Amino acid sequence: MQAKTTLKAPAPGAPKGLLYSAVALSSVAALIHLLVTPEHFGEWWGYGTFMLGAFIAQAIFAAALLVWPRWRLLLLAGVIGNLAIVGMWAVSRTVGIPLGPATGEVEGIGALDLICTASEVMLVVVLVALLNLYRHGRVARTQG
Repeated sequence: MQAKTTLKAPAPGAPKGLLYSAVALSSVAALIHLLVTPEHFGEWWGYGTFMLGAFIAQAIFAAALLVWPRWRLLLLAGVIGNLAIVGMWAVSRTVGIPLGPATGEVEGIGALDLICTASEVMLVVVLVALLNLYRHGRVARTQG
């Protein structure tokens, strides 16, 4: 006689909780990028364009998560895109700004920087958790 093993199902709200957390984190980062866009355009059009692009990408990503929460390519794009932004932030705060009129200058770290970057890092963690749940089939088909 063989013992039956059953897999424990995740808590009913866990995937939706993770999903809504990802939407909120991406929205926070997007809004901070929008908030600092005018200041960066004042420094150089390239810096402003980067901030505006980050805002647009993160805002669209947040909305797309609500429409296609299980699209693994979308989740992976979110991981890669946000890691790229975090990487650019880290480079500009340690090595120096890589291009434009302020090339080589090391940026200071402000409160908004930390909130935005922390949101992006937490977003990456949540997206990786969602990818892992979906990959291992630990989310019921009826869940988000």
